[in-house]
Amino acid sequence: FLGWVLAISCLSVSGYHYLLATFVKPTVSRLQASMTIAKSHNSKQPYVNLDNALRCWLPLTTHSRDEADRMSPSERCQQLMDYLQRISNKSRWTNKELVEIIRQSDVARRLASLAMRPQEPSEGSVGDLRQQLTEIWTDLLRLPKPPRENDYQFQVSIIMPAYRERGTHVRAKLTRAFKTCSHPENVEVVVVNAGDCVALEDEVGDMQGWGSLRIVDFRNGGGRGPCLNFGASEATGRLYIFCHSDTTLPPAWDAKVINALDEQPNRANSCAFSFGIDTSEAGLNGGPYPPGIKAVETTANIRTQLYSLPYGDQVLSVPAVVFDYLGGYPDQCLMEDYDLISLLRQRAALLPKLGIEEAERLVIIGGVPALCSPRRWQKFGVLFVTYNNSRFVHLYARGLSPDGLFKLYYGRPAPQRKEVLSPWEIEVNKMTTQEIPRGQGRPQELP
Repeated sequence: FLGWVLAISCLSVSGYHYLLATFVKPTVSRLQASMTIAKSHNSKQPYVNLDNALRCWLPLTTHSRDEADRMSPSERCQQLMDYLQRISNKSRWTNKELVEIIRQSDVARRLASLAMRPQEPSEGSVGDLRQQLTEIWTDLLRLPKPPRENDYQFQVSIIMPAYRERGTHVRAKLTRAFKTCSHPENVEVVVVNAGDCVALEDEVGDMQGWGSLRIVDFRNGGGRGPCLNFGASEATGRLYIFCHSDTTLPPAWDAKVINALDEQPNRANSCAFSFGIDTSEAGLNGGPYPPGIKAVETTANIRTQLYSLPYGDQVLSVPAVVFDYLGGYPDQCLMEDYDLISLLRQRAALLPKLGIEEAERLVIIGGVPALCSPRRWQKFGVLFVTYNNSRFVHLYARGLSPDGLFKLYYGRPAPQRKEVLSPWEIEVNKMTTQEIPRGQGRPQELP
């Protein structure tokens, strides 16, 4: 009974954050934008068209908390100007030229997205560039057209991160995935070895039947977000399927993902399976059956359907062109799936209100769910895990950094990074006159 009460309470917390992130914060940003325009007009700065400006609160790409905190919007705008001058050898651009450059450049999209956060009016060339960006923002928000299937080596790439995993465990999961796959010859498997795995190459390296299977080593640190992005950078499939190493895929999982993402008329920007917990004898692995686990499953699926909020263990799948255009996962150790999914569902909910005709959907695939391992509920209990999951989402939404959240969750410091800056920020530092500070952007103290 207590499990049901707590699970339903947490469902209401999820609803609160859904409304806050999808509707309230964008509305506040629109009000801030309108106030900025009013100040600009009153101070006799160049007037910005209101309809265009109010479209700029929806970001182009994901970004980590540190990327947002390291520099102000004006500083990012200056960086964008320097970067554009370097790659185009020009200091002024028509709207058409600017759209083409930014749509084709990952770094330019990231800088533009960070530069257009609400702030006080900017003067000079920075203010002119921000004004120009407001005029083309709708054109930048539109996703690229899906490439032809023949442009990709494989239909599907399944990306599986492995950290401190036994090779026998990963092999068992891939064997099960192979048996339930409709067309394994069209599937590329990318196992990302993030460190401390036992016999991974020996157990997995010789598996046959897939279109391709590779084990790639990730040694840059920084946690799951950078690890997943690295795996995606190594993949060559048309669709990316991100599968945790403790998740069991449902029957015909590849065909279901392909059908969900290719279905018309409204374009699906992503999809995920319904949520389930593997309480079979094999899933329990000799451990106890956690009382209240059905409450977790039921309320998680209600949350997923009502709020379009699947979690990473529901096997988030994204077309490669969409994943790359939106910047992939934020470069942070935790909540990377939460932030990416938040952007995807914001786009699905809000693009029509911005006058963009190309509607998008976040699809939840019904039927047999993806099953995650019950081991955390077996170890800590349903009440403890459910309460803390909701608590950590709330703390993160209030502003606690991913590194601070990691320390609170695991009781140890966040994973060390080989480089403090994100990969794209390192590229910016090489090409622009304004160097990005290398300090962490957000204090790590817990609230």
